[in-house]
Amino acid sequence: MTWDKQKIITKLRKLHRADGRISYSQLSRKQQPLLSAAAYHFGSYRKALEKSGINYASISQRPRWTKLRIISLIKQAKRKGHDLHWGSVTKRSDELSRAAFACLQPRLFGKWDRALHAAGLDADDVARYRTWDRNTVVFELRARAQDGEALSSGALQKDDPSLHAAAIRYFNSYDAALRAARLNPRQHRMRRRWSKADVIAALKRAARKDGSLSLAAIRRQDASLHGAAIRIFSSINAAKKAAKISPKKSKK
Repeated sequence: MTWDKQKIITKLRKLHRADGRISYSQLSRKQQPLLSAAAYHFGSYRKALEKSGINYASISQRPRWTKLRIISLIKQAKRKGHDLHWGSVTKRSDELSRAAFACLQPRLFGKWDRALHAAGLDADDVARYRTWDRNTVVFELRARAQDGEALSSGALQKDDPSLHAAAIRYFNSYDAALRAARLNPRQHRMRRRWSKADVIAALKRAARKDGSLSLAAIRRQDASLHGAAIRIFSSINAAKKAAKISPKKSKK
């Protein structure tokens, strides 16, 4: 068949009236000659549809996401009691998971947390009450690794205590959870090996800096130093005595 513009328009309108399934991908499977002719005579398939009076967005398989549509899907999922944490949502194969990925576009929300806030939800609450299983723990650990986030046990307890607790609950140890996620525990372990000399030097530096060496201050400023001082010297006071830091200076 020899195509011209009028024949193309007539055929497109006929197909659209028949079942409306004339997206680019659908037509490429069953009407490739028509698709090629439309691109040749009109410059693009989209322009051919427009000349035929057919709304391209209405037949495109890719939904045109809007903030309102994403918010609506989030609220529907919330009412149904679905887990809205990122790790759980993106494992689904439905409109909600597609909405989650779509919301990352700069023109929409840029982040899933912002979409949750826009839907009236607290992202922190969503994270706190998320549902865990072995697969979800592995997914989250891998995601943190890919994002370059700290994965030492101490860092995770501080950043995401729920994930850390779930990792131990399902794998019996944090290192085992890392290995299940195909991550090397040694590469992510940041616990410093302290010696007596290291503890004394660190305490002296802290004293020179601001003089505040109370038990609470050390624990707050450097949890690793706090633990090492107690482990090696039995108490903070004994550690300060070894560092020759007077009580008067520590109260400065």
